[in-house]
Amino acid sequence: MRLVKSEWLKLIYVRAHWGLVLAATLISVIPVVITPYIINNDRELFGFGLDQTAAVDSVYANAISGYIFVIILGIMLMAGEFRHGTAVATFLTAPKRASVLGAKIVITAIGGILVMWISTVIAFIAAYITLLSFPDAANPSENIFLNTFIAATVSGAILGIIGVSIGALIRNQMLAIVGALVFLFIIDPLLLAFLPEAGKYLSSGLITAMLSIDVNAPELGLDTSALLQPLDAVLILLAYGLVFGAIATATSLRRDID
Repeated sequence: MRLVKSEWLKLIYVRAHWGLVLAATLISVIPVVITPYIINNDRELFGFGLDQTAAVDSVYANAISGYIFVIILGIMLMAGEFRHGTAVATFLTAPKRASVLGAKIVITAIGGILVMWISTVIAFIAAYITLLSFPDAANPSENIFLNTFIAATVSGAILGIIGVSIGALIRNQMLAIVGALVFLFIIDPLLLAFLPEAGKYLSSGLITAMLSIDVNAPELGLDTSALLQPLDAVLILLAYGLVFGAIATATSLRRDID
């Protein structure tokens, strides 16, 4: 419990972590504010308008976009120890390295959930306020908020764990963050857009599948027709977290700390 408390203090007192919360919120708010205007201006291109539930659901679905920064949070909590030269002291405090990694995983899962809750709720509010400007906007589906909140919770916890695991495997913080951003911003979206059969098993495809929405709008980067069922997506994302966590634990027990 002392290790968990120590990691919690590191989480809340490092100012860069609050910067990630702000970044996650901004990247969630911007698309939910812009998307209604895009749909309204190009109704014929997208095949639906804001007077349809699917269009409104696609607006609220963007509220979950902050998950990208949860992985960075995990990387920083782990790889940051090596960057700032505190890894030796941290691991000497608890010679059982698995205990240290376990504490980081627990705290990062909690931190990831909090980041996603904050960014998602603020984005929901921004989307609601924006849609008030469109009197013909339809009501969202009954389950969109619950499904999105569940997806935010699951993705926040698991992607945080994956981030810690990446930080343990790639101890260079900058290299790990750049690699994660390249994958999340470029490789993942491209595979989902052009190779959906492969992309649906990656992070953005799995998280979108958890939303359980029926939207076919490739122009918005949202086409749910080929995605997995929500429960299957949750199980696969959980499997990713377990695999990454196991690999990180195994490697951190054997490698020298310097």
